[in-house]
Amino acid sequence: MSTVNFKIIFCVIITLFFFSIVKAQFISIVDYDNKAQAYAILSAQYTKLAYLQARKMEFNNNPQAYCDTGRVSNLIALEYADSALYFAHDSSKKAIEIMYRAINYQHKANEFFTHFSNKKRLFNQKSLVFALGNAIDDAYLASLLFDDQENEEEIIAESKERQITRIETDEFSFMTIKEIYGNRLTELSNEINALEKQKSTKTGDELVIIENTIEQLKEEEKKLKEKIATSSDKLLTIQSELSEEMLKIVDEAIFTTEKTGFYNEQVPVPKNPEMPEGLVFRIQIGFFKKELPEEHFDGIFPLASEQIDNTYFRYIAGSFPTYEAAKRSLQKINDKGYSDAFIVAYFNGKKISISEALSK
Repeated sequence: MSTVNFKIIFCVIITLFFFSIVKAQFISIVDYDNKAQAYAILSAQYTKLAYLQARKMEFNNNPQAYCDTGRVSNLIALEYADSALYFAHDSSKKAIEIMYRAINYQHKANEFFTHFSNKKRLFNQKSLVFALGNAIDDAYLASLLFDDQENEEEIIAESKERQITRIETDEFSFMTIKEIYGNRLTELSNEINALEKQKSTKTGDELVIIENTIEQLKEEEKKLKEKIATSSDKLLTIQSELSEEMLKIVDEAIFTTEKTGFYNEQVPVPKNPEMPEGLVFRIQIGFFKKELPEEHFDGIFPLASEQIDNTYFRYIAGSFPTYEAAKRSLQKINDKGYSDAFIVAYFNGKKISISEALSK
């Protein structure tokens, strides 16, 4: 076996070991009916792995290892991008266009990785990071636009659970896009500040080049701030919708005590939300004379408040199909320090006693 082949096999083994560690970060295809959307998200997630490796190449004593892992990550991302296009419905023209754009960026990144492997020096590290960043952005954006509905009847028949999955995916994608934009904005600011300091030491053509570069970076910074504002507005809309819709789903799996930072002044805790039909168990966390700040029950989701007699506020969490399911989640709330929390029951939107609920 040649030395080159051995290195390739060794690289793949190391990369697979690396992926086994971070596998929990990735979505599962089986959880999605819309395969094009799922593969686009996976493509973005693997591209993000490549992006992180590319960032490390510049400041590490052994950049080749990061190059190898980054390149394999990017190649896997390309495979998933192709799968997204394979499963894409003809109606998803805009998503297909954006996915092709992501693939072009991924191919450019692969060229940079290959160049470094061959030349043992980085041809253009910033261009590599830029290409991967854009690929992540576009792959996530495409995932939001892929449509797997073939006709109007299927759209009408879509279940409430499926709609929730879409909202959750949108939230995840826009949060990631916002994070990428924020990181890039920080990089731009640092680059501009560094170039401003260099201006005083340059003259002639070098000064002109620096000034032109600063102007270009400031223009990119301006456009990026506009994108951040747009994505932030969209994220708030999605989270507000999610906070309402999740309360309508009677399912223990939806409840969590780890969704920190979700509720805030812009995404308030829903007040007097519509109750699901039938028998529903919930957890009453507290009963107060005034509304509490959204951050007071940070992490608990889904959460709602009920105004009683225009004076008091009851805070309740989750929607559970059985008393046993609510009891399991009650323990999680107790563990967060809310020892006075207890289970309450509703039938067709009306509060009933636990004994009456258990007899149904």
